[in-house]
Amino acid sequence: MKKAWLKFILVAATIAVVGCGDEAQRDAASLKDGVQAYSKGDYETALKKFKPLAERGQVEALFNLGVMYRQGQGVQQDEKEAGILFEKAAEQGHVEAQQNLGFKYAKGLGVERDWVQADKWFSIAAASGKETALNNKKVIEVHMPPEKIAEANTLAQEWLAQHKK
Repeated sequence: MKKAWLKFILVAATIAVVGCGDEAQRDAASLKDGVQAYSKGDYETALKKFKPLAERGQVEALFNLGVMYRQGQGVQQDEKEAGILFEKAAEQGHVEAQQNLGFKYAKGLGVERDWVQADKWFSIAAASGKETALNNKKVIEVHMPPEKIAEANTLAQEWLAQHKK
């Protein structure tokens, strides 16, 4: 009975993988290989896996590549490039990228410091349940006049309305 059950699982898994399409299957495998390489400190391999995926707009690859640029892992540290990559991932709804982008705007790392944009991105990440984003939002709002907080909230609400799932 166990052999029959195992055979069923293998057949079902094969059908599921084949149904995904070759390109999607290759992308998923490449992303997984990149994450594994990154976790082992093999940034050269991680870069080779993430970069082509990021160029095609794959959200996790964009975020991971952004982290590599922010930290200078396998690439020359470049806060501006990290910000570009985080923004592309954030626009696709990646919550960690949204929070990182808010932080970059709050600190002026690779972008011009912009409290309104920082608050907007923290609000968007907080709307997805990211508690640290809510805390960051509260911290920066101390530096903002009420009209700028209202502007950031409006921008966040507009973004959220346009990106409803």
